[in-house]
Amino acid sequence: MKRLAIALVLVSCGHHDQAKRDARSEAAFTDNNKDMPTLAAAPPVPLPPTGLPALPSSAALDAITPARVALGELLFFDARLAGDGKTSCASCHDPNANFAGAIDKTATGEPDVRRTPSLANLAWAREYGWDGRYTALDELMRAHIKGQLGIELDAAMTKLADNPTYAAHIARVSDRATPGEAGLAALEAYALTRYDGDSPWDRFERGAANASDPNAAGYAVFTARCGICHTPPLYTDESYHAIVPANGDAGRGKIDPKLPGAFATPSLRGAARRTAFLHDGRATTLEAALDAHFGSGSSDPALAKPLSHAERDHVLELVRALSGGETPTVKPTLP
Repeated sequence: MKRLAIALVLVSCGHHDQAKRDARSEAAFTDNNKDMPTLAAAPPVPLPPTGLPALPSSAALDAITPARVALGELLFFDARLAGDGKTSCASCHDPNANFAGAIDKTATGEPDVRRTPSLANLAWAREYGWDGRYTALDELMRAHIKGQLGIELDAAMTKLADNPTYAAHIARVSDRATPGEAGLAALEAYALTRYDGDSPWDRFERGAANASDPNAAGYAVFTARCGICHTPPLYTDESYHAIVPANGDAGRGKIDPKLPGAFATPSLRGAARRTAFLHDGRATTLEAALDAHFGSGSSDPALAKPLSHAERDHVLELVRALSGGETPTVKPTLP
């Protein structure tokens, strides 16, 4: 806990220094653009809740500032970022469903072949996407915005920059050379600060006052049967496994031929709030997702032994205890 506290202090200090640089950038920009509105101070950068490990060291995390998170939140909910003017990032990455979704459609009407993965706790990810083809989040975002929203980010941000309020937001991150680069940094900052922690199980583990036991028996079964891949404290091993039939999708096999039909292990934090499970969304309940992992339906011989009814109930209760009762996310007022 002491190491975590020190890490959070260092992160907070870095964000504070960058926030002062953001303010100076905005002042310099607005001196030459008197018609732009004066923005309220951006809220502090969110910090990881208890239960999560210390933040890793990375240039992307070091670049996060209050101004970038504030702009990123607006862009995340704004359908004007899409080619159809109707689809936003939040349309698929539902904030109230652990920033995840089901099988969705692109802004051009094309159905996706894989379900929308969660954005929660991306700060610890090393690779991105169900098959891990991207090793940098900004690389994924540029491709994702073009493919899912049907427009190049630079073109979309140039249009939004005509709005005086958006122009003022962009000014606060004007160390970026273009509106497109400012938008990319903002969306990355917002995505990287979507944390999911401080669950009932976390509170029980740290001995918090009045924290009831969500099911210690469930944790014992989980550790023996699930924990190899869904490793605490993030409840993912950040690796790839062929657990269920891939239905013709090569998955990680497109990147590594030795892993056909393998997909990234999703974190179980916040899983109880999701509306679809597995890489193709075939399971629509936690129960169906769990049943797909064990017994004859599994592609992994190690999981061929089904869970007993009691074990199944214990694991389900434990997974639910990894999802807190978060306050619903409210869509911000857009410029």
